[in-house]
Amino acid sequence: MAAAGFARYYALFRAHGAFRRFWTGFAAAVTADEIVRIAFVWFVYAHTGSATAIGWLMVCFTAPILVGGFLAGWVLDRFDRRLAMTVDNIVRAAAIALVPLLHALDLLALWHLYAIAVLFGLLMMIPLAGTPTLIPSLVPAERRQTANALEVLGFTGGGVIGSALGGVLIASWGAPLAVLLSAAVYVFFASTLARLPPQPPPGMTTSGAPLGAAIRLLFGSAVLLATTLMFFVFNIGLGLMLVWLPVFADTRLMAGATGYGLMLAAFAAGQMIAAFTVGGLAPGGRLGLRISIAQTLAGLCVIVLWPTRDALPAAIAVFLVGTMVAPLTIWAQTLRMGIVPPELHGRTFSLLRMMMQAGRPIGGVIAGVAVDPAALGGAILLSAALIGLPGLAGLAVRDLRAVRPATGP
Repeated sequence: MAAAGFARYYALFRAHGAFRRFWTGFAAAVTADEIVRIAFVWFVYAHTGSATAIGWLMVCFTAPILVGGFLAGWVLDRFDRRLAMTVDNIVRAAAIALVPLLHALDLLALWHLYAIAVLFGLLMMIPLAGTPTLIPSLVPAERRQTANALEVLGFTGGGVIGSALGGVLIASWGAPLAVLLSAAVYVFFASTLARLPPQPPPGMTTSGAPLGAAIRLLFGSAVLLATTLMFFVFNIGLGLMLVWLPVFADTRLMAGATGYGLMLAAFAAGQMIAAFTVGGLAPGGRLGLRISIAQTLAGLCVIVLWPTRDALPAAIAVFLVGTMVAPLTIWAQTLRMGIVPPELHGRTFSLLRMMMQAGRPIGGVIAGVAVDPAALGGAILLSAALIGLPGLAGLAVRDLRAVRPATGP
C-alpha cells in the first residue's frame, strides 16, 4: 500500500514537470503565509493581551475575501492565470517587506498589521481559487486526486514548517523581523510562476464567464451546495478555534509562543499525514459519504481539548483533528473538478471558496464574545459543534452519500 502510494506521487512529479515546479513554489509560499499569520497573531496578543484584538485581526485576514473573491474569479477567467498569481505574490512581498522596515524605523503600529492583513484578505482568493483552477490544466483527470492531495500537503507541510519556524523566529528575532523571510519566499514563487507555460483560461472572452452561471451551477448541484454549506459552518468553528488556541496555549497549557506553535504544528502534521495517505490511494469510492463521516469525527476530536491541561495530550488531540480535516478538501475538490466545466473554473472555484472562507471572519467575531481566557470550555465546545455537526447533516443528503468522482470505477 505504501509503495503504491509513493509510486503515484513519483509518477505525477516525473511526468508533469510544470506541475512539479508550480507545486514547489506554492508549498514555499504557504510556509511564508503561515509565518506571517503566526507572527501577526503573536505580535497583537503580546501587545494587547486581548482575545478580541486577535479576533479582529482574523477578521481583517478573512473578511475582505468577500470582496476580493469576486475580483479573483473575474481575473482568473479573463486573464492568464499564471500571470495573475505572479502579480499576487509580488504585491504580497512588497507589503510584508514594510513590516521590518517600519519596525527598524520605530514606526510600526498595530494598525499597520491590520491594514496588511486586509490586503492579504483581498488577495487571498487569487491563490485559493487559482490553484484548483490551474491543476486541471497541469495534470490529467486520472491524477487529480493525487494532485489535490499535494495541494493539501503543500498547505499542511507549510503549516508544520511555518508554525515551527515561525515560533522559533519570533522567539529569536521578534515578530516584525520574522516575516522578512516570507517576503523573500513570495518573490521566489513569483519567479517560479513566471517560468510556467502560459495558462489562459479555456474559452477566454473579453468579459469572462458570467458569475450567474457559477451561481446556477452551485444551486443546481446537491453535492456542490451541501459541501459548500458544510465547510462554511466548519470554517466558523475553525475561525473560533484559531482565536482561542493561542489563549489556550498560554493560559491553560502555560506554554507561551512555543506551545502555540506546537499546537499549530500538530494540527498541520495530522493534516499532512492524512493528505499523503489519501493522495496515494486509487481514485474512486463514495467520497461524499467519507466527507460527512470525517467532518463528524473532527468535531468529536475537538471535544477532547475541553478538559485538557497538558501540552502532550492537547497536541495529540489537535493532531487527530488534523487527520480528519485534511481529506475533506481532497475529496470535495476531486468531486468539484468533475462537476464544474473548465470555462467556469475561475468563477466557480472563487465563488465556492469565497463562501466557505466567509465562515472564518464570522468565527473571529463570535470569538470576541465567546472567548474568556479564564473559562475557555464554552468556546471549545462551541467550536466542536460547529465543526462536527454539519457532517451529521451531510449524511442526510442522499446525492452526497452516493456520489463518486468522475474518474472513479
